[in-house]
Amino acid sequence: MERSRRLQPIPRTKLTEEIVRRLVNLILEERLQPGDKLPSERELIEQLSVGRSSLREALKILSATGLVQVSLGEGMFVGHGDLSLIVRPLVLGLLMGVQSRNELIETRRVLEVELAGFAAERATAEEIEVIGGRLAAMKASQTDPERYSRADLEFHLAIAKAAHNNLLYNLLTTLREVLGALIRTAVVTFDANRMPQSFRVHVPIYDAIRARNPKAARSSMMAHLSRLEERLGEAVASTLEPRARPRVQALNSPDVRSGK
Repeated sequence: MERSRRLQPIPRTKLTEEIVRRLVNLILEERLQPGDKLPSERELIEQLSVGRSSLREALKILSATGLVQVSLGEGMFVGHGDLSLIVRPLVLGLLMGVQSRNELIETRRVLEVELAGFAAERATAEEIEVIGGRLAAMKASQTDPERYSRADLEFHLAIAKAAHNNLLYNLLTTLREVLGALIRTAVVTFDANRMPQSFRVHVPIYDAIRARNPKAARSSMMAHLSRLEERLGEAVASTLEPRARPRVQALNSPDVRSGK
């Protein structure tokens, strides 16, 4: 029987994605907890039989999602990230590679700038009060990066809700599920000492919406997102220099070659 074009050989999983999967499985199967030490970069290269560049790309993804934390001079540890997030194909696809991340951030910018303008035009008094409450929560949690990042997310979603466009709101929530891990890293890891500055750039957005000024709302949101994009770029591009323990199955082992 002639081979159908629909039954062409399936390409092997990308190496970086496979490394991510192996390390996630290590955390799950060894029942590692946040704070537990992971193998060093050198040990992972040896145990997985992979190159340094592929490993570092995988570690950047895991670090961005909060599943891995690096402490300079101490080593690499299991973080507090959501394991269920990283195993979703959509999330992995968007986190892999600079181009995908840039397109994701660009799409979010288009959505949120317009949503801020719509919110200034359409928000009810009650919705403006909710947005103000989310801003107050951010102000109150400036010494707690985890709480602050959650309040930040809720602030943006409250604005999107007040724009009264369900399709745009649903698109944003989908994107923010993916971006949430990167945003958390930018805030928790890189902006832990800069939360007052982060908070201040949110204030003009709220003030413009409360003043019913769509132009100012869009401009303020754009200024905020431009700053955040710089921080995300630093978070994703940061170099990782880990060290230390459990063993991981090599990628060129029989089980991997057979797809098990």
